[in-house]
Amino acid sequence: MHQRVVCRLLGILDDALPDELEPLPAVNVRVSGSDFSIPDLVVVPTAMTEKVELMFAPAHLLLVVEVSSPSTAKQDESLKAVAYAQAGIPSYWRVEPDEGPALYVYELNGDRYDPPVVHKAGVVARMAVPVVVGFDPAVLCARR
Repeated sequence: MHQRVVCRLLGILDDALPDELEPLPAVNVRVSGSDFSIPDLVVVPTAMTEKVELMFAPAHLLLVVEVSSPSTAKQDESLKAVAYAQAGIPSYWRVEPDEGPALYVYELNGDRYDPPVVHKAGVVARMAVPVVVGFDPAVLCARR
């Protein structure tokens, strides 16, 4: 299910993003001088995909997405949200497949994220960062 959610969201973002932005799965991100992360999905300027060889910097990222699983749920909700905010990543989306699924959207306000806006399955979620896009979170877990 984890991979299905990542693939569905990758397709939604790929269709919505302009040519100047690109969604990428599972890339290395240096979130601080000594820490790195491998988010499930990120959105970066397309030009950076041709320059960065191994490790993206937080300044390259417009959006980072984590799909929670039982083993990562607490880290995704607290530790990663704090680390991504402190790194200055403008938007963080957390998908909770076991909640129907639910999409938690965090937007940066200074050096921390505002409390997330929760989008439940069955209602179209509309976001404007990094691009205007709308979709029902239920499609993230649906069969093709």
